[in-house]
Amino acid sequence: MNDSEKLDLILEELKSLKVQQKDLQQNQEDLKIQLMKSTAELKAMDSLIFDEVERVHGIMLKRTDELSRKIG
Repeated sequence: MNDSEKLDLILEELKSLKVQQKDLQQNQEDLKIQLMKSTAELKAMDSLIFDEVERVHGIMLKRTDELSRKIG
């Protein structure tokens, strides 16, 4: 194998590595976007759960107050 052939092989490998790097960068960007979406969805769910807990807590307070008045 002469020097020119060796150089061609090295250049081909470099091109392949550049393509792989671009693919990895795109995958990283896609993952960042998905992470942001998932985080936003989780925050929204947290808010819904907290609202439901507050609602149930209010019902429980009302019921305990009613029971206290009946007993006392």
